[in-house]
Amino acid sequence: MTSTWVVDLPYYLGLLVSFSSILQLLQFLYLHLRPTSLPKYHHGPSPWALITGASDGIGRAIARELASHNFNIVLHGHIPSELETVRSSLKEAFPKREIRIAVADAASPGWRPAVDSVTEVVHGIHLTVLVNNVGGMGGLVEPLLKSFEDTTHDEIEKLINLNLRFPTQLTRALLPMFSKIHGPKLILNMGSIGGTSGQPYGAVYGGCKAFNHVWSRGLDAEVQYVTQQGIDVLTLLLGGVTQTAWRKTVSTITTPDATTMARAAVQKIGCGRAEVVGYWAHHVQYYLSSWLPERILARLMVRIIQGIQIDDGKSK
Repeated sequence: MTSTWVVDLPYYLGLLVSFSSILQLLQFLYLHLRPTSLPKYHHGPSPWALITGASDGIGRAIARELASHNFNIVLHGHIPSELETVRSSLKEAFPKREIRIAVADAASPGWRPAVDSVTEVVHGIHLTVLVNNVGGMGGLVEPLLKSFEDTTHDEIEKLINLNLRFPTQLTRALLPMFSKIHGPKLILNMGSIGGTSGQPYGAVYGGCKAFNHVWSRGLDAEVQYVTQQGIDVLTLLLGGVTQTAWRKTVSTITTPDATTMARAAVQKIGCGRAEVVGYWAHHVQYYLSSWLPERILARLMVRIIQGIQIDDGKSK
């Protein structure tokens, strides 16, 4: 005679799976619908936010979002004329905000001159928010998406400098300044879904982002439970975004424009996690891809990126 618990096992397993699915759905809705906690970092007589890579795309859009929340802004980039254009736009929209410019080539050989240029601009201000947004492959690799074997030594060095060395060393240089400021501080690191599983035609870029993810989580653990300096570290995993420096295709539900992505990024601030997917549609894609076998996912990524190459070629 079969035991009752054996007969009822499928029922209880079904309940467990249903409960888990409902819990995941509620967590998803909370993450993407909750209000931002950005005002938590707006304290002191004149709070400032530093955004790296702010001359275009997501960085520029985040700068505008933070200015709309009454933060003074430090714009970082490597082309002075583009930064002046962004500053003029922000001053016109938010005349009461102070806007500074930090010119530094984050991809250049040797990280110290670039980091020193930025720290000189922010010296003495009440800096409460750092957005490590600078990164990517645009302007460093030609053509933009190509195999690792075809990537030159200089291109690899520039990719590592821009995506890994500069944000790491800049954050280290600014931590003493953060420690002297009373009240909550935020380090917002813009990561990539490509750094979670490897990205064909962007192996070095994906590797740098993988480093950033692990480094960010380690830093978050240190500042939360060791030094306890009131610093929050949040990493956002991003998928495809358009209206950036290197991609100007029409936005879709799964490929938002930079403004939409920036609003989603700001909304995630204070979500209580160290690392989250920044945009709801990317989150769905990320979840579904986690169910795919590794080899099938790799083949799918190759086809997707080859499609991006074709679409970008048509848009030019």
